[in-house]
Amino acid sequence: MLHDLWFIDHAGWWLLADALIVGLLLPKVILQRRETGATLAWVIIIVLLPYLGLLAFWVFGTARLRLRRRKRRRIEQKLAPALAPLTHGRNPVMRAKGRIGSLVRLAANLDEQGPLAGNAVTICRDGPTTFDAIERAIREAKDHIHLLYYIWAPDRTGRRIRDLLVEARQRGVEVRVLIDDVGSYGTRRRFFQPLLDVGGQVEWFLKVSPLSRQLTINNRNHRKIIVIDGGIGFTGGMNIGDEYAGIGEPWKDLHCRVVGPVVNSFQEVFSQDWYHSTGEDLATLRYFPELPPAGEVHAQLLASGPADEKWRAIPTLIFAAINLARERVWIETPYFIPDQAMSMALQTAALRGVDVRLLLPGKSDHRLVAAAANYFIDELIEAGVKVYQDFNVMRHGKAVIVDDWFATLGSANMDQRSFRLNFEANLFFFSGRVNRSLGEDFARQIAGLSRITEEARRRIPLRQKLLEGIARLLAPLL
Repeated sequence: MLHDLWFIDHAGWWLLADALIVGLLLPKVILQRRETGATLAWVIIIVLLPYLGLLAFWVFGTARLRLRRRKRRRIEQKLAPALAPLTHGRNPVMRAKGRIGSLVRLAANLDEQGPLAGNAVTICRDGPTTFDAIERAIREAKDHIHLLYYIWAPDRTGRRIRDLLVEARQRGVEVRVLIDDVGSYGTRRRFFQPLLDVGGQVEWFLKVSPLSRQLTINNRNHRKIIVIDGGIGFTGGMNIGDEYAGIGEPWKDLHCRVVGPVVNSFQEVFSQDWYHSTGEDLATLRYFPELPPAGEVHAQLLASGPADEKWRAIPTLIFAAINLARERVWIETPYFIPDQAMSMALQTAALRGVDVRLLLPGKSDHRLVAAAANYFIDELIEAGVKVYQDFNVMRHGKAVIVDDWFATLGSANMDQRSFRLNFEANLFFFSGRVNRSLGEDFARQIAGLSRITEEARRRIPLRQKLLEGIARLLAPLL
């Protein structure tokens, strides 16, 4: 009898605690400006599993995002007066009419500048070519080297790049390295000690600490940017690690080397992130030199992230381009979890007769994310989207090609994490030449790959369908 009373008494306290958690968290979740699906997913977790929901919301939620936005805005406002004359108005901005013109005007409104003329771009598909170019640029650096990476692995490739930076620093070149604290969690200070010992600077973006408000691991810096002497830039999907460099079991990825005025934008993004992490102001002519025309490509680097309250620049420009497409929309992405608007844009384009193709990995490093992607492709296939999956290699490239005049590559995946939660950077090309190069490469990538059909999707086992359905429910949180 006493045992029963004890149980009832404690059960009441547990129910009261559950009610308090639900009562405190639900208003916070509901009042945040999330996608309906994300809000519903959080509500389900909090109501059914309050304690797990509390922990997950503390670690993965965005309850402190307003504080981060305010801090980020203060940083940008402080740097803006010094950066503006170094990055804006020094180079010709693209002018165009018609569909291209409307997209150019949108691009200009998203970052107060627009596509810049006079750039030369080299597309790099495989790791060895990309890292050969990066290592050559590091060896030839004269003044400074800035690197911003999500992942810097402490493996053979990571050590090789680190040692090259040590050599550069020993000949008097300034070296600054900024890596994400979660993406590069296994690469700690002792790995970079040889570089630190010769005067190189290494910092971690948004350090995770359980003793501070920085515990959240949800908003990460996913950018991949290198700037050499203020005049050579690299960006794309490749992190620093063996699989990206083509060692061991290599991944298929996509990167590019850029020379020309748009490299100032690379430096601007690095400077803002560096100031955010260190307080050091790099807004001087030393790091933002006058860059003469180097080619014929109009290009624009757009950065977006959770600090963007109003416009999410990267998905907004991609969404607009898809809706303006008349001939083709070809997309390569390793992680495909579109929101409702992006999914509808792709379906509508296909139903309008646009050639919409999607290249995804058949083997993935994130099984749950891959399962969610498979759920989303069903409705796209029904609308006429051609979906290809490569089961031979992990594909990590991120590119969008529209008609014969627009393309982009960079760090952003076609998923809600990249579009809403991470700090990302994509290079946009308003260029027939780059468009053709990426289009020809895309065609080579899908050659020999099987197209996923409705019939094939109907034959998948029930357990796989259940996994995809569960992953779909969690998609807003992935």
